[in-house]
Amino acid sequence: MQSLLTSLLVFISLSLAVAQTREIFELATFSPPAGWEKETRDFAVSYSATDQLTRSWCRATIYRSIKSSGTPATDFTSEWEILVAKNYPDAVVPMPQSSIEDGWTAMVGASKFVFNNEEAAATLTTISGYGKAMSIVVLMNTDKFIGEVDAFMESITLTKPTVVQQPAIQTTELKPVNQTAATIGVTSAPVKKPIMLSTTNFDDGWVSQPFADYVRVTKGAITVLLHYGVEVTDELRNTGNLEGNLFDRYILPRYTVSNVRKYDNGGVCYFCVYFFEADAIDKTTGKSCYIGFRVITNNGFSRCIEIIAPSAQELAQEFSKQEKVEAMLNYNKFAVTEKDLMGTWDSSSGAAANMYSTVTGEYAGMNASSSADKFVFKGNGLYESNHKGAFGMVGSMKFYDQKYNGKCTVTNWDITMTNRFEGKTSIFWAQFEAVRNGWMLRLVDKEHSGMKYDLFRAK
Repeated sequence: MQSLLTSLLVFISLSLAVAQTREIFELATFSPPAGWEKETRDFAVSYSATDQLTRSWCRATIYRSIKSSGTPATDFTSEWEILVAKNYPDAVVPMPQSSIEDGWTAMVGASKFVFNNEEAAATLTTISGYGKAMSIVVLMNTDKFIGEVDAFMESITLTKPTVVQQPAIQTTELKPVNQTAATIGVTSAPVKKPIMLSTTNFDDGWVSQPFADYVRVTKGAITVLLHYGVEVTDELRNTGNLEGNLFDRYILPRYTVSNVRKYDNGGVCYFCVYFFEADAIDKTTGKSCYIGFRVITNNGFSRCIEIIAPSAQELAQEFSKQEKVEAMLNYNKFAVTEKDLMGTWDSSSGAAANMYSTVTGEYAGMNASSSADKFVFKGNGLYESNHKGAFGMVGSMKFYDQKYNGKCTVTNWDITMTNRFEGKTSIFWAQFEAVRNGWMLRLVDKEHSGMKYDLFRAK
């Protein structure tokens, strides 16, 4: 591999490098930095160096490969959340750069964070290909070790794994998990709090409409129901088969099913796809159909995607890849109007992580962040907003409290607000997303996409 490493970013292209001392960790063969301390675990191998005089340090870790999602950008984002953001919550997820060679795609991004009241940098390189994704994380608080890290990254080569072709769907029939499981109500009742523009016609032919229990998305003879999120309770979690129980609770009360098949992830996986297919008869209409059912769980909530097609062939033709199924969540999107915006919208969030020294392993305190945002749209072309929060190490946290007010102009998918930071005008992408019993207002700054708000109506 070749790489260009700055104090914040490694950009690698996949090419062979020759080195004298070589080590192997799973798919990776490499030359470790000379004299660095090695630490090996089942899931990773790390090399670290410190300079006691300058208090500078660096740690490079190669993690065992996981099953790839099939999309390098998705692999990178998932690995960032698990390997970086979980330990360093103030490290903002970066926009990765990419390079492709010999069937491998490398996604590389870096971000700053604060560790022990000092600025540090985290760089993630995720290499995807041949059904696998392998990640390398480099942490440092100085550019002192850049040369050695650069040589280490250049030395890495990956062995192509043996790919065993497996059918995407198991051919053996699965029986329903729990015939007596509590049901989740699914009705065709209208949305409880309608908005002015409650139908979205997308350029690719899909049409979205909100209902009380789901967003219905249709194109031709295919209907997709985007069920609103359901909390993963202890009852569901303790079953050991969350996706199977959700299938039972959503599907069995409404359909008579047969030939139930489940997506085959090919053994142990970290980012498993939970997708069922079945022949079905609608109990209300008596009509035969073919259904797909995808379960996506994040942050304690499961979102379920139900596909209703005339036949297995038509479902497979429209959804040839699981990425297309997951992408249907993007169709919960509705235009905004000034009338619908009138009122107060707010949100709050927080995160905390215990910090440990990468050098000594000793506890180094807690890093925490919290924020609260409120927008008031007055309906006469005026707005107010308040943004406050705290971040940093507990005991020496930094606080902020920012207030803005000015004029706002609303179009279907944009809101322009004057007198924002330093008196500037900001333009936000704006959309409503339907949720159970209401709406979420999503705002994303067009110039600074990292500045985004997910707001719920307060009054």
